[in-house]
Amino acid sequence: MAKTAFVTGATGLLGRQVIRAFDTAGWTVVGTGFSRAKPPSILKVDLEDQDAIEAALDEAKPQVIIH
Repeated sequence: MAKTAFVTGATGLLGRQVIRAFDTAGWTVVGTGFSRAKPPSILKVDLEDQDAIEAALDEAKPQVIIH
């Protein structure tokens, strides 16, 4: 089974590097962004919207979350 990492702030400087590291290690990576989202790998999620966060986590089913 593939391992999935969920990275908030995936379009920022640090977030892009975190995604690259997990990708290099063979993980499936789902990220969140707001202004620069690129579905399906970078989802547009407002981190102040609990329902949106729950929906994104339900969709991704990650083993690890990096915030």
